Amino acid sequence: MSQLTHTLLFPIVIEKKHPVTHEIEIEELKPAGFTVTMRRPKAKDMRAFDRHGDAEIAGVIELIIACSNLGTIEVENLDADDFGALGNLLAPKSPGGQQTGTSA
Repeated sequence: MSQLTHTLLFPIVIEKKHPVTHEIEIEELKPAGFTVTMRRPKAKDMRAFDRHGDAEIAGVIELIIACSNLGTIEVENLDADDFGALGNLLAPKSPGGQQTGTSA
C-alpha cells in the first residue's frame, strides 16, 4: 500500500489556561518538521463527506483523522497551510458525482 507523507510546516499547538494563574500556556503536540504519514483513502473513508453534507471542512477533518498518524485533537489544531496540504493529498483525483448527459 502506498503511503503519502507531508512534513509539517508549522507546529501543532494548543492553548490552555493555567487553572491557578489563568495565564495562557502553549502546549506543542507535534513540532514543525514532523512527518505526517497517510494512507490512501478507501471508499468507506469517503463516507465522511456523506455524514457532514455541505460541511466540507468537517468531512476533510474526519478523513485526515481516519487516514493519518495524527489524532483528533492534533488534526483539529493543524495550521491552515498544513491542513490544506493534507487535504490536497487525500483529494480524489476524479469527481465522484453522477455524470450528466448533454443538454437538450
